[in-house]
Amino acid sequence: MNTKKFKIVTDSIMLILLPLLMSYSLIGESLHEWLGIAMFAVFIVHHILNRKWLTSIFKGRYTPYRIYINTVNILLCVIMLALPISGIVMSRYAVPFLSITNGASTARTVHMTTSYWGFVLMSLHLGNHGKMMMNGVKKMFKIKQASTLRTVIVRAAAAAIFAYGMYAFIKREIASYMFMQIQFAFFDPSESKAAFFADYICIIAAFAIAGYYLGELLKRASRSKDRNEVP
Repeated sequence: MNTKKFKIVTDSIMLILLPLLMSYSLIGESLHEWLGIAMFAVFIVHHILNRKWLTSIFKGRYTPYRIYINTVNILLCVIMLALPISGIVMSRYAVPFLSITNGASTARTVHMTTSYWGFVLMSLHLGNHGKMMMNGVKKMFKIKQASTLRTVIVRAAAAAIFAYGMYAFIKREIASYMFMQIQFAFFDPSESKAAFFADYICIIAAFAIAGYYLGELLKRASRSKDRNEVP
């Protein structure tokens, strides 16, 4: 397997793990802890495969688009370090031998807050690679020519998914978790897992779509600024 395909595999694993980790009570604490460890391990592999980004942070000129991309990436790195550290403090299954009791309340608050911020930021990060994913889909289905009808259908579907994803974001009170207005996760035991995962997958898609179009707007702003600066 070449590096490019391996990157796709690792990114796909992270995408699958993301909604599973957000389901906490639905999948059980033990599985949640082990999946959290798996996510962190894949995250490390992801950064090893994309180490060129780390070495280029302080190089070159910063455009609005690059500022946006790097801000999302750096915040994600901080969050992905805070999550396992706070998770270890609370762990009862994966690393019980550590027996850490001090700071459990603070760790719970940090873990919950960063998990929801990480959920949103990782979705935005996914959208930042939207062009690459679309090219991959075109290559998979051997699409070589542009189609106005196909473009209209895809954009209409994206708009519908974005609208429902934002509705689910509000319904699930994600912002309240992000800003610590709610400090204990609540899951309706009568709700089906399918409905829960459908909502969270649509939220991921909505922020990925927002991330993609925000990135495209910032790219245009950067190009426009460059043209205006040309003597």
